[in-house]
Amino acid sequence: MSAEHTSLSHHPAPHRHRVATASIAFGVLGGPLAWFVQLCAGYALASAPCYTEAQRAAQPLADLRWTSPAIIAVLITGVIVALAAFAVSYRSFARTRYEAGPDQQYLMEVGAGRTRFLALWGLLLGAGFAVATALTAVAFVILPRCAG
Repeated sequence: MSAEHTSLSHHPAPHRHRVATASIAFGVLGGPLAWFVQLCAGYALASAPCYTEAQRAAQPLADLRWTSPAIIAVLITGVIVALAAFAVSYRSFARTRYEAGPDQQYLMEVGAGRTRFLALWGLLLGAGFAVATALTAVAFVILPRCAG
């Protein structure tokens, strides 16, 4: 590596003004947080009607049957939020796609392209957690709710 590549004559994220910090943060954190909330809320809504007494109930209690539609609503909301994070990251990536110049072999040393890097991770996380949330929905449909 030559000395000219170790120092930066410009900011390592020259296209940072094209994307708001909140957009990058939502893109990276939106999918994982939506999945986490869906996982915690789904677990609470799925198990609470089955464990109201000392023994596990065979079916959810009649006054807590509203939890099934609530679980579905939480699942759909989780997928929508993760897909929204994916869309925001895609827009951010499109705006910063050419953030690093043509000499890309030294990007690791100088740290150029940070905004693009975070947008790319937002794409991966948004899509991945949308799929993870959708797979949770499949499990909710296939598995029995309480004891069977």
